[in-house]
Amino acid sequence: MSQSKTVGVVGFGVMGAAIAINAAGAGYRVIYKELNDELVKSMYERWVEKPLGKRVAKGKMTQEQMDEICGRISGTSDYAGLAECDLVIEAAIEKMDLKIEVFAELSKACRADAILVSNTSTFLIEKLMAKVDNQARTAGLHYFFPANVNRLVEVIRQRATADETYNALMDFAARNKKVAITVKDFPGFAINPIFIASYMVLDSFYGDDYNVATLESISQEALGLKFGIMWVQNGSGLGTCYHAGCSMQEYLRDADTGYPVMCEQLKKQFESGQPWNLEDGPVNQDAAARARVKDRLLGAIFAIATHLIEHDVVSPDDLELGIRTALAWPKGPLTLMNELGMEESARLVKVAVEAGDFKLPKKFAAGDLNPWPLKG
Repeated sequence: MSQSKTVGVVGFGVMGAAIAINAAGAGYRVIYKELNDELVKSMYERWVEKPLGKRVAKGKMTQEQMDEICGRISGTSDYAGLAECDLVIEAAIEKMDLKIEVFAELSKACRADAILVSNTSTFLIEKLMAKVDNQARTAGLHYFFPANVNRLVEVIRQRATADETYNALMDFAARNKKVAITVKDFPGFAINPIFIASYMVLDSFYGDDYNVATLESISQEALGLKFGIMWVQNGSGLGTCYHAGCSMQEYLRDADTGYPVMCEQLKKQFESGQPWNLEDGPVNQDAAARARVKDRLLGAIFAIATHLIEHDVVSPDDLELGIRTALAWPKGPLTLMNELGMEESARLVKVAVEAGDFKLPKKFAAGDLNPWPLKG
């Protein structure tokens, strides 16, 4: 696969198309699969020709560059059309049963040595690959939206993933000019457990004392952000945020990590069909009121980050790199803990535990106040 030339993409919506454009721009031939010939044609026009044409019109790309990328991308409505692919990336909608069946079809249609990966954001890779022959060739390759701009990719090893598969995917990510971090198969992987917990806790304060503008301001202050967590939720789509939160709660609420419950505030806002109103009134500047939210927000982020390290999901340095790259936070959670001091960090984790958001990580249960060992 390290010498691969042809990449398949199953599902050609906004994410699948961005993955395809990224790979085609790196010199790969791309074959995408959609449900029928009509969709093959319409999705190509919608997600390849039109957006690239706009880039040419704005002077961000030459017509020659556009023609080169477009010429490397073709579509098929049949799994057999992916038979020559060295790597196939599944980017179908987030329904587990559907994805399992996609991989069953790919296992039959593709070469025995073709690498099969999922771009799922929450499902366990091992479960999705249940019907694939030769599990050693399977893994996760989790891109972040928008996939042709956001540089982070999580390369996810499930228990059966072979070293050869992992190495080939790290090489593929590098050739796509991505920042790749290594992650163990775990619900939500490494970055989403932190981001999803942050917005579930923050959203739970929305109400009489805290409007959206105040919560946005508090998240900006707590994490040093230009665009806060309420703004990012709007960009991601509240439907995506709601469903991802429900999945994470289902996976981890009763596990040894714990996880925040889905708050009614996010559920109602999603059901309203409206984004968060970031300009819904004056920002509450009361220091004590702001500290209540900030402490719980940081405590939740610090608790789940510690659990991820303790479960060997990701290395401390890869976690920091991933958070800074994917979420554009100036500092990762472990750096923030080190800078605040581990005694204060332990207090904040206790706030999150007492609120019922998480269970106490072993590090803090043992009274270990040693700072995190980070290279950077």
